[in-house]
Amino acid sequence: MYCPQCGATNDDQAGACSQCGLDLNKYREQWREPGAQAGDQAQAAYAAPVQQPPVYQQPPYQQQYQGQYQAPPYQTPYQGQPYQTPPYQAPQYRPPYGQLPRVPSYLGWAIAVLILCFWPTGIPAVVFASQVDNKLALGDIVGAQESSRKAKMWCWISFGIGVGFIVLGIIIAIIVVIVAGAATTTIY
Repeated sequence: MYCPQCGATNDDQAGACSQCGLDLNKYREQWREPGAQAGDQAQAAYAAPVQQPPVYQQPPYQQQYQGQYQAPPYQTPYQGQPYQTPPYQAPQYRPPYGQLPRVPSYLGWAIAVLILCFWPTGIPAVVFASQVDNKLALGDIVGAQESSRKAKMWCWISFGIGVGFIVLGIIIAIIVVIVAGAATTTIY
């Protein structure tokens, strides 16, 4: 049997609703024919021709206070996991709204050392230099500063290797000239 007040499912023999506590016996008595027993009504319903079901009358909205308040069945307490705090993250520096700090990208220097000095170490310089503006646009100021620092470091490494090769070439050229000059003077 369904409770006419809250719609909860109850046993057919239940005296009160298990959810809202409505007296179901009074409700049954309201719909029972006078002078008939419950079993007689059931047998008569099977033997009688098909009749239209009675029109449902909605019970009154207010009922007598029946003790402790119970929440309607559609309001169940929250059964999820308790709130957990996320892991700690160190706060990052955030400039005032609309202002971004100036972080140099060294992209021009990176391209110059890539072409003129030593290309294997010039490639990381260009990669890190190109990341600076993207990270600034996303608001990752600390990441942009780190990429700028790495781009500058790889530019200096490439420049140092390029200067080292030039100095080594000059020294080898001087040695070749000295050896070639010594070889020509000993022949005469």
